[in-house]
This record gives sequence, structure tokens and C-alpha cells, in this order.
Amino acid sequence: MPRLSDEERRVRQTVGSRIRELRKSMGLTTTTLAGKAGISQSQLSKLENGKATISIPTLTKLCLIFDRPLSYLFQKDEEVPRVLGTMTTVPGPENRGLAWFAKEVKRRSHGRMSLISLWATVLGSAPEQVRMLQEGIIDLFIEELIFYQHIAPTVNFVSLPYVFANDVHLLAFLESTFFEETVRRPLMEEGIRILNRRWNWRRGLERVLVSKQPVTRPEEVKGKRVRIFDSPALARFWEGFGAHPVVVHWPRVKEAWAKGEFDLLPTHRSHLYPLGFCRHGHYVTRLGDVPPALAVTVNAKKYLSLPPDIQDALEEACDAAGTFFTQEIQRSEPVHESKNLSKYGAVYLKVDLSPWRQASSKVVKDMAKSGEIDRETLKIIQHLTQTKKDITL
Repeated sequence: MPRLSDEERRVRQTVGSRIRELRKSMGLTTTTLAGKAGISQSQLSKLENGKATISIPTLTKLCLIFDRPLSYLFQKDEEVPRVLGTMTTVPGPENRGLAWFAKEVKRRSHGRMSLISLWATVLGSAPEQVRMLQEGIIDLFIEELIFYQHIAPTVNFVSLPYVFANDVHLLAFLESTFFEETVRRPLMEEGIRILNRRWNWRRGLERVLVSKQPVTRPEEVKGKRVRIFDSPALARFWEGFGAHPVVVHWPRVKEAWAKGEFDLLPTHRSHLYPLGFCRHGHYVTRLGDVPPALAVTVNAKKYLSLPPDIQDALEEACDAAGTFFTQEIQRSEPVHESKNLSKYGAVYLKVDLSPWRQASSKVVKDMAKSGEIDRETLKIIQHLTQTKKDITL
């Protein structure tokens, strides 16, 4: 039997260590795994101990069971990816929440994984950012689900006002098998994995409408230019109100608002003070709609290249950081509102929401009737169970 070189011995040991690591992370015995892979228990034991000849067909079978690329088995410890790119969007509590997430990832991974934040102005438009995530240019991305509308059209419903009655209804949708089949699975097929397990990353308290003149009723938006992101469904929604949608990408919103390129700014209440929106529009119509949940997504190949303990650390940090992120925004809001009142003379308008809900419902039904959104999907969302009492943060 020919003598193994030091490099061959190292490769065997690396592969064996990876197989043992993955088997244990899945809670499998050597007997069970060997049966699944179609090899003997003794052969598997030799593989794990670096004493068997490496057979690519056998390793391929094992990788299919582990849901890992073949290259993972040959990866040295020092080759474990250490940096994942994420994105910051708004100064203040959101940035603090993401900074806390980065610290938590480093702490839980014992320093083996770290996050680097990139600005939206660097990354470009939403489709560009998603493309970068798919291609592995950025590895981790935190944003609203609507960013994935071109892959999973179901998420269009999340961007439409008043589709969800309350937080419980939204959570029922996010945890449903319907969401699994129409959002998680299509994204995974396109190389994007959703890390959220608890859906506790929430952007603020409610949606609002910022304007230069008071707006209290739905008919008052007629003829006004309203800022939207690049979403045909959202454009059609505001057209149903008689408004004129103006597409402005997020990195330009603040500048375009100051220049008067649109008249109405639908946004999140938590964004008002950090971005100085009330400087150019003093009136804030409180729409009372459910704030969106943020999706924490990761490049699927990069995720599969991580050892199980690092994967666990990343997901656990995601869960913990969602709670911190949401609570940080909620804690900051009373302070921000007070500053908007004193610094910009902002006026928060608490209006009767019934007309807004009724008008929105009519527009959404018309969109479903005309085929602009899927009627069956709307029915499924409307009939989701609302038995949960509250979101666990």
C-alpha cells in the first residue's frame, strides 16, 4: 500500500472531521448515516477518522444528506468565511440595532464570524442589492420582503396598506405553509436563504403619510404626487386613489423630498426624525397600519459553507438582535416625536382610519378583480387564522 503524503493525510483528516461534525449536528448515529449513504458503518467510521480512501461518489451521497456543497468537506478551519456583508439604511436606532447584531454574531461565534455594514448608496437599487446577494457580492442583507417581489410575487401583498388587519394577522401569514411554499422556497431556489425564525425584526410602530398640507381623508390624495419604490402593485394601488406615483429609489428619497419632486411621502414613523423628513413636510398623517417585518437573508452558498456551530450562532444572533432592533426603535420614538414637534413644528394627525381602510380595501379588490394581483392569494391571506394572541419579541 503506497505511503500517504502529508497533504493527503491532512485532506483525509479534514474530510473526516467535517463528516463527523455534520453528522453530530444532525443528531445521526454512524449506523443511521451509513444506512442513508449506502455504505457500511465501519467504512463511515474509517472516513470520520481519516483512515479510509476518499471516494467522490460516496462523499457526494453524504453531501446530499448534509445539504452541503462537496467543497465544504475539504475546507480547512482557517478557510471558514469570516465576514458577511450586511446593510445599514437609517441612522439612529436602526443602525444601533444592526451594530448590536454584529456584536452578537461575533460573541456567539467566539470571534470566528464578523459583519461589515455597507450603505445603501454604495449598493444601489433594490434589484441591484438582491442580485448582489444572489451572486455573493454581499453575503447578508436585512430589508423588507418587498425587495424580493420579482422572485416571490406573493410579497407584493406585504407592501399594500391594510391588507393585514393587525400584527397577529401578519405573523400568521409569515409563519404559514403558504408563505413557506410561495416565498421561502422560491427564494432558496434562487440562492437566497431567509434566516428569520421568529419574525421579530419590526420597523417601528406604524406607517405614516408626510405632507406639506394636512391630509386627513383618502380623497385628499387625489391629484398629488406620491413617492413609491419600484413596485407595479404599489403604483396601481395609489393610482386607485387618484394619486400620481413617482418612483424614487431609497438612496435619493431625502434629497428628492427636499427638492419637492413629490407631494406625499408614505414612510415609517421611525424614519421621520432620523432622516429629517418633517423639515420639508410638517404634517404627519398617522395611518395606523401594521409596520413591516424585516427579512434577514443570506447567500445560500455562503451559508452552506459555514460549519454547523457558526450557522447556529448566526441564527441565534438573528433572533436575539430582532428583539433588540425592534425595542430600540420603539424606545426612541417618543423622543423623536418630541424633537420633531420642537425642531420642525411637526403636527401628528390622528385621523379616523375607517375611510382609509375602506378605500384601500376597495382598491385592492379592484386590483384582484382585474388580475393585477392574484385573487386566490388575497383570499388565502384574508382567511389566515388569527388565533395567536401577540407577537413574541
